Amino acid sequence: MKRLIYNKIGLLTLLLLIPVFGFAQEKTIKGKITDETGYGVPGVSVVIQGTTNGTITNIEGEYVLNAIAGETLHVSFIGYKSQTVVVSASGSVYDFVLEEEFISLNEVVAIGYGKAQKKDLTSAISSVDGDALKTMSVGNPVSALQGKAAGIQVVSGSGAPGSAPKVLIRGFTSVTLGAEPLYVVDGVPMGTNINFLNANEIERMDVLKDASASAIYGSRGSNGVILITTKKGKDGKTNFSADLSYGVQVFEKPYEMADATEYAQIMNQSLLNVNLDARFDDPSSLGKGTDWWGEGVNKLSPQTNFSFQANGGSEKFRYAVSLSYFDQESFYNSGEWERFTGRISLDWTFSDKVKAGIMMNPRREKWDNTPSWYQDYLLIDPITPIYRPEAEQAGLNEYSIFQRSYYTYTWNPIARDARNFGNGGYYAAASNLYVTYEPIENLEIKSQINGDFKFNHADDFIPDFVIDGAHEWNAVNSVSRDYQFDKYWNWTNTATYTLKKDAHSLTTMVGATLEKWNYSNIEGSKENIPNNSELLRELDAATSNDKIYGNEWGNSIESFLGRVSYNFLNRYYLTGTYRIDGASKFLGDNKWGAFPSLSAAWRISDETFMRGFNFLDDMKIRMGWGRLGNQGLESGLFLSTLSTGYYVMGDDASVVNTTAPSLLANEDLKWETVEDINIGTDVTLFNSKATASVEYFQKKTIDMLFEMPYPYYSGYPNYSSIMSNIGSMKSSGWELALSYRDHIGELNFDVTLTAMTGQVEMTKLSNTAPVVYGTDEKTKTVVGDEPGYYFGYKTDGLFQNQYEVNSHSSDQGVLLQPYAQPGDIRFIDVNGDGELTGEDRTKIGSPWPDFTTGLNVSLSYKGFDFLANVYASIGNDLVNELKDDLYSTTASESNVKSGLLNTAWHGEGTSNSIPRVSHVDNNQNYTRFSDFYVEDGSFLRLKNLQLGYTIPQSLSEKAGLSRCRVYVSGQNLLTVTNYQGVEPEVGGNALNTGFGGWTYLCCQLIW
Repeated sequence: MKRLIYNKIGLLTLLLLIPVFGFAQEKTIKGKITDETGYGVPGVSVVIQGTTNGTITNIEGEYVLNAIAGETLHVSFIGYKSQTVVVSASGSVYDFVLEEEFISLNEVVAIGYGKAQKKDLTSAISSVDGDALKTMSVGNPVSALQGKAAGIQVVSGSGAPGSAPKVLIRGFTSVTLGAEPLYVVDGVPMGTNINFLNANEIERMDVLKDASASAIYGSRGSNGVILITTKKGKDGKTNFSADLSYGVQVFEKPYEMADATEYAQIMNQSLLNVNLDARFDDPSSLGKGTDWWGEGVNKLSPQTNFSFQANGGSEKFRYAVSLSYFDQESFYNSGEWERFTGRISLDWTFSDKVKAGIMMNPRREKWDNTPSWYQDYLLIDPITPIYRPEAEQAGLNEYSIFQRSYYTYTWNPIARDARNFGNGGYYAAASNLYVTYEPIENLEIKSQINGDFKFNHADDFIPDFVIDGAHEWNAVNSVSRDYQFDKYWNWTNTATYTLKKDAHSLTTMVGATLEKWNYSNIEGSKENIPNNSELLRELDAATSNDKIYGNEWGNSIESFLGRVSYNFLNRYYLTGTYRIDGASKFLGDNKWGAFPSLSAAWRISDETFMRGFNFLDDMKIRMGWGRLGNQGLESGLFLSTLSTGYYVMGDDASVVNTTAPSLLANEDLKWETVEDINIGTDVTLFNSKATASVEYFQKKTIDMLFEMPYPYYSGYPNYSSIMSNIGSMKSSGWELALSYRDHIGELNFDVTLTAMTGQVEMTKLSNTAPVVYGTDEKTKTVVGDEPGYYFGYKTDGLFQNQYEVNSHSSDQGVLLQPYAQPGDIRFIDVNGDGELTGEDRTKIGSPWPDFTTGLNVSLSYKGFDFLANVYASIGNDLVNELKDDLYSTTASESNVKSGLLNTAWHGEGTSNSIPRVSHVDNNQNYTRFSDFYVEDGSFLRLKNLQLGYTIPQSLSEKAGLSRCRVYVSGQNLLTVTNYQGVEPEVGGNALNTGFGGWTYLCCQLIW
C-alpha cells in the first residue's frame, strides 16, 4: 500500500515539473574575469545564487557554467568586491572586471623583513591600527594594546610617571630570563621598551604571536615580536595635523586609616590583649591628629600629551615630520617625567629601479625621581606632628626641622619628600638609512643601516640631616653623577624575488644581518659639601671620600636568514623560514643556533563543496610550527667572576679585604629554545561585516637557564653559583577574536571581543635541585605543576574560643598551636603528623588567570562618536601583602585601617577572617605565609571611555582646518574586583608574580 502511495506521489510530482522544464531550460554561459589591469584572475568563484551550482575560473580567468534565464550569477573573490548579474534569455557571455575592496583581509601587514596581505598570512599575527592606539593618552603606546588583540596581556604594574607596562604574548616562555617581546620599529630591532614613541607617530602594530611568524627573528623572538610601522609621507599637498590632550589623574586615598583618637584606642586594646598596660589615658583628647595624606599627597596630578604631524610629497619625493611632547607629574611634591620626540622621514624614488630613504629620530627624556613611599603617609602614626616645635628648630638646617614619629619606625614621609633630589634622563638619536635596487623585474635588493645612540645621565644629592640621632639621620651629605653612553648599530641586507605565473605565486627572501651593542659608563661620588646649598651640589664642591667607577661592555649577533612563500590559486599556501644566529654570549659549538619554521594555510571557502554558503566570504585554516631562541642573558656568563668583601680576623680584630668566586664559568651554556605549534582558522562573514579567528597554541621551552649553587664539597663559598641549562616547560591555550561592524541608518557600530586561555607546566628540573623557590620560599616550582605557585600554610578560619584551641591537637593530645589564643588563625596540619612545621606548607593559590578578555565598542552617529574599552582577567589569585600593614598591631605600632576594632576578632563569632589585635604575634598570624594573604585576583576594568564630536566641515574650513574633532575621555574609570589590595594589575616574573604591595596605582585619568 505504501509503495503504491509513493509511486502516485512521484508521478504527480513529475507531471507538475513538466511545465517548469518546458519553460526554464538550461543553457551554457561562459565568460572571463579579469582584474583592473586586464589580467585573468584564476580561482574566482562563480555560483548561481541560492544554489550549489557553480564553478571557479581557470588559470586564464575563464569559466563555463550551465544556468537558467532569470537566475542570478554571483561572482566573488577574496579581496575584491562581489558582483552579480541576472542571466538573460539571449545572453551567453558574461565578462567581469573585479574591483579591489579595501577590507581588513586586503590590509598589508608587516611580517618581518617583508610585508604581505592579511588574506595571505599563514601564521598567527594580530594587527592594531594606529588610530585605535591614540584613543588613550598613555606614555607608552603598548599600554593601549590591552584588550585589543587576542593573546596579549598588558600588565600596567605601576602608574608611576615614566613606568613601562609588562607585555606577555601568550604567557611566559622563560622562568629566569626576560619575558618581554622584541619591538621592531620600521625594520629596526629597538629592544624591549618603547617609551620613546608617541602613539600618534604609529601607523600600525603587527604582533607576531607564534613561532612560524617570529622565527625569522631567531634568538630574539621567543617572547614574540611586535612590529611597529610609523607614519610615512604620502603623495599630494602637505597635510598638517595636531593632537592636544590635557587631563588630570585622580589619586584616591586607597584606605581610610585611623585618626589619632582611634589609633590610641586600637593600640591600647592591642596592649591589653597581651596583658600589658594601656599607653593612652584619654584617647579622645588627641582629636583627629595629623592628616599626613592630605598634607603630602595631591589628589590630582596633570598630564599633557601633544603631537604635531606634517606629511606630503610627490611621486618622486615623500616626507613626514612629527614632533611630540608628553608630561606626567606625580602625586607628590616631587616626581615628574617628560619626553620630547621628533621624527623625520624622507623617501625618494629616483627611478623605477632605485629608491632610498632616511629616518631620523631625535628624542629626549628627563625625570625627577618619583617617590615610592606613599604608604608611609598612611602608616606613620597620626599623633606625630609634621614639624618639631618651633623652639627646637633653631640652629637646625632645613632638612632637620621635621618631627620623628613618636611611636613607629616609619620615617617622616614629608621630610623624605623634601630630601628627594634624584633626577636623570637621556639624549638620544636614532637613524635609519635604506636603499632598494631592482636590477630586474620582481627582484628587489635592499640594504639598510641603522644606528641608535643614547647618552644617559643621572644626578643625586643626599643632604645631611638629623631628625632622630638613633634612627633617622645622615651625618654627611653627598653628591653623585653617572654618565652612560649606549651605542647600537644594525646592518641588514636582503634580496626578495617574486614570481607569479598563472595560478602560482612564489616569493623568496634571503638576507644577512649584523648587530652590535656597546656600553660604557663612568660614575663618581664624593661627600662633605660645605653646606646643602643648591649651588654647591657638584662633585668639585665636595671635600672627602672620592669614589669613581667605570666599565665598558658589549655583545654582538651575526645572522643569516631566508623565507620562501608559495601559494596556488590564492587557496593553498606554504611558508618556510630559516635563520641562523651567532651570538657573542656563547662559546664554541654553542655560539650558533638554528631557528626554522614551517606554516601552511588552506582557503577552504574557495572549494567547490563550500559554494552554497553564500553568507561565507572567506574561511582559511592555518597551521604552523617553529623554533625560537632566547639569548636574553647577561654577557660574559661563560667567564668566572669574583666578588670582594672583608673579614675580621685575629685578636686585634683587624679588617682584611677578601676576594672570592661569585659566579663560576660554564663554557657549555647554550640557547634557551622554544618550540611552538599553532593551529587556527580565520572566517569572514556577511559581506565582511563579521570576522572570527580561533587559535590553539602549544609552546615547549627546553634548555632553560637556572642559576645553580655549587656543592659545598667543591670548596667554593656557599653563595657561589653557576648558570646551567637544566629545565623544560610547556604551555598551551586557546585564543578567540570576534568582530562585527554594520550600520543602522546613520548609526555605525563596531564591536570586537578578544579572549585567551592558558595553562603552563614545568616538565623538567635538575636532579640535584628538583625544587625552585621564589623569594622567601613563598612560591614553589616543581615538575608536573605550574611555575611559581603560591606555597604556604592552609588555614581554617579563627579560633573562636579556648575549647577550639585545645581541640586543635594531635592524636596524643599535643596542641598543634600551643601559643594560640581565641581570635588567632587556625593553621592546618596538612600532612597529619601531629605537628605544625614547614612540611605542612602546600599549594595555596595560583597567579595565572584562567582566561583574559577584552571588549571594544565603537559607535558613530552623524558628527558624534563614542568608544569604550573593557578588559578583564579571570581566575587568578593575588597575594595581598598589605594585610600585615593594615591589620597587624605588633611592636612596630604603625597606623592601621580605620574600624579595625570592629572588623578584627573581638569576641566569639565577631570575625572569622581578621585576627585579634595584639602587640605580640606569638601565633605567627602575620609572619607565617598562608592563604590568609591569598585573594581572588580576578578583575574587570573599564580602560577607556571617550565621547567625541567632529565639527561640520563647513565650519572647520572657515577656520582653515580640513577637520576638527573635540572629545572628552576617561581612563580606568571603573574597576570591579574582590581583591582588597590597592591595584589588581600586578606584575612580576615567573617565579614571583602577583605579590600586591604598595604599588603606584593605575589611576583614573580624565582628559
